[in-house]
Amino acid sequence: MSAAPPPAEDPEATELLVTQLSDAAPEGASGFAPGMRLGAYRLDALLGQGGMGEVYRAEQLEPVRRTVALKLLRGRRLDARHLAYFEIERQLLAQMRHPAIAQIYDAGTTADGVPYFAMEFSEGVTVTRFCAEQALSLRERLALFLRICEGVQHAHHKGVIHRDLKPGNLLVDRVDGRPMPKIIDFGIAMVASRSFDGPQERAGTPVYMSPEQAAGDLAAIDTRSDVYALGVLLHELLAGARPGADSDGMTELASQTLETLPPDNPRLAGMARAPLRRALRAELDWVVAKAMRHEREDRYASVGELAADVRRFLQGEPLLAVPSSRRYRAGKFIGRHRTAMLAASVVLCALVAGLGLSVYGLMQAREQRALAELRSRELERVAGFQQAMLQDIDIEAMGAGLSTALRDQWLQRSVEERAALDRILAQASSADVARRMIDRNLLVHADAAITRDFADQPALAADLRESIARVHSALGMPNEAAAGFARVAEFRTTAFGEADPRTLAARRGQADALLSAGHVDAGAVIITRARPLAERLPLNDATRVGFALAQADVLSARGERERARRQLQALHDALVAVHGERDLASMDVLNALANQQRAVGDLAQARANMEKLVPLRVAVQGAEHKDSLAAQGNLAVMRMLSGEKEGAVALQRELVAIQTRRLGAEHPITLHARSTLGSMLSDSGQAEEALPLMTAVLAARERVLGAEHPLTLRTRLNLATTYARLEDFKAALPLEQQVLEARTRLLGASHPDTLSVVINHAGTLLHDDQPQASLDLLDKAIPLGREVMGVKHPQWQRALLIRADANMEVGQQARAIAAYRELLDVRQHLLGDQHPETVHAAWNLVDAYESLNQTAQARAVDDRYLQPLLKSDPALLSEPLAALATAMRREGRITH
Repeated sequence: MSAAPPPAEDPEATELLVTQLSDAAPEGASGFAPGMRLGAYRLDALLGQGGMGEVYRAEQLEPVRRTVALKLLRGRRLDARHLAYFEIERQLLAQMRHPAIAQIYDAGTTADGVPYFAMEFSEGVTVTRFCAEQALSLRERLALFLRICEGVQHAHHKGVIHRDLKPGNLLVDRVDGRPMPKIIDFGIAMVASRSFDGPQERAGTPVYMSPEQAAGDLAAIDTRSDVYALGVLLHELLAGARPGADSDGMTELASQTLETLPPDNPRLAGMARAPLRRALRAELDWVVAKAMRHEREDRYASVGELAADVRRFLQGEPLLAVPSSRRYRAGKFIGRHRTAMLAASVVLCALVAGLGLSVYGLMQAREQRALAELRSRELERVAGFQQAMLQDIDIEAMGAGLSTALRDQWLQRSVEERAALDRILAQASSADVARRMIDRNLLVHADAAITRDFADQPALAADLRESIARVHSALGMPNEAAAGFARVAEFRTTAFGEADPRTLAARRGQADALLSAGHVDAGAVIITRARPLAERLPLNDATRVGFALAQADVLSARGERERARRQLQALHDALVAVHGERDLASMDVLNALANQQRAVGDLAQARANMEKLVPLRVAVQGAEHKDSLAAQGNLAVMRMLSGEKEGAVALQRELVAIQTRRLGAEHPITLHARSTLGSMLSDSGQAEEALPLMTAVLAARERVLGAEHPLTLRTRLNLATTYARLEDFKAALPLEQQVLEARTRLLGASHPDTLSVVINHAGTLLHDDQPQASLDLLDKAIPLGREVMGVKHPQWQRALLIRADANMEVGQQARAIAAYRELLDVRQHLLGDQHPETVHAAWNLVDAYESLNQTAQARAVDDRYLQPLLKSDPALLSEPLAALATAMRREGRITH
């Protein structure tokens, strides 16, 4: 018996629609034969062609070897508008970074002026063919559809509407055994904020077009047009065919289409017909119909909303698309608790049947056990619900609301009374009031209720108290959290033993809370006692790994950062060897390792690890999981430190927008993202925009965390740096002095964080025309920093540069030359001749030699380091090197 043929592929949009070519070629004509060399690429085979151009499989030969998809556009055959489409596609792909979107590698023109871009090559097949050939079940198809939705939503976040979503542009392949989609062909996508002048052709594939797109109403096209196309796709994945029209001319429901197909249709392979029919009629028909509504306002408001309803179906929860009714919601509840309901039915039947006493007693015991288990599960769910509701409260917003409410009540008072209230509120911390209200009116009462109502169930009481401790931690109350975890751990030690996993989990929470509160020594005591016991747990157990990460934090806080790095590297190597890179524990440790590598000055390796981690997090945990977002923030910082300022700021802005939408503007996590964005703006020449942002973050952290919390001190230092970049040194110096005094008192004079402030302060003193005061600080800081930080640390290298500049200011040219020379030698040894930091150090040395008329020495350094950069093609340079070359030419440095 022969195998069923695969489903037919969708033709390209450019083959379906009439396009306006100024010089159309004969059908099937191609000017590029396999084996031709186009720049760095060798063409292997023609994959497809249409009105917009041709796509080849090609081999990139340099600077790396890899297989790519090469899209070419013969400019002599296309009018200006089609060329514009091609340029849009290149730019749109370049700005998108998502595992479900094919990544662009390169773009340019051939020697004959043919525009091209090289993009990620996928071995995959269309999504409909993949589902059929792999015989995916209903749940597997919906999971794959969700991954496609995540990619489309990412494009929408970038302001991009695809406008041609169809199986032919959704390729799927297996990666590590998991189906992974790739969205391709953004050639007719549009940026929502931009339109083209002149006549517009109706781009897209008719059967997948929304009504407004098919009508050519460009002003009406928005992200809901892609929602419509995804609805058609979902209909096709579920029913095996695209929707047709019923006898009344209305669009068929998916269940109606299903009835028209023969049972052995290959598109339905892997799906049982009867359960599929029930799922469609009960719920999924509603989802598809809502996505494909004729009026935009009646569809899902976004792709994210469509995906959320699909997830609700998979999780057995009520869907938004289905009309709400008691019967429907009761049915969903029973579906989610089928086992418990079945057990209750069995018990009832047994009682009615009137079995013998022994059987009756047995069933009674089972009933009591089931009820106890049900109550325990219900209590766990209640505790989890309360914890989830409380831990994400925006304390700052709540405090601001309290202040606003008080002012509203005083609107009818006199001007003097209102002014007095404003003065009182300005001096008070409304956020602290809100925090204490939650603690005293909710959490303290909850603890009292646990003591009163669960005295006969101490183990359950401990579980509930652990939930309260986690809420305290999430609300920024680490001292209260530490006390709560300690109480839970003491009970579990008595009841289960100190080596029990439940006891160790509470001890880990206690240690983390102590470290968050700045009680490093107290946290270290807990870790030292509990970590050996946790070593008996599996290697990737969350508690065991958590203690290892906490131990690294202790070492880092004490200045032993290289030791912390070595421990994390060894742990990560062991985890990957046993559990692989996609294991959650492996990813957690890799994140901590990258942070320690950055702390010891190994920025290149830290950046490489974060570039690896972010797509792993997104693929395994989702694009907006808190761990994925945290990794994205770390990557943005490392790109900034690598000199890619524009891209880093854009990435951080996106993160701030997401966290603000998720958590609110004053949530601690959002504050951290905003603080980082402020620092990036300051470092990239946008200090005026950074100043109000940094001021607001500092005020919030002082209220929430206290004046000398490590995060508050860091924010104060960042604000000082912002003032310094605005040349307001009188404002910057006192802030730096406050941080320096606090860190010296709290951490000691030889701690890396203290030394970092000393170096910053020396730089600000130099800019404030106090070069001798700057040198006085550096005379002690540089030798101590070399010992504590190491020569790889960027801050220690900055200290050499400040010393050199300060010596030039005081007329000590020989000492300045020595410092410039030392800095150049260090960077050349660590980074190579043409690293941006090395070239910058060489430029400083050349200027110093020339100021002393040491022409021969200047020429030697210039020839080795500066001339290769000045003679390079600017288009081939990285962003930092291109900026350096531009600055050199602006200051009159020429090639020779």
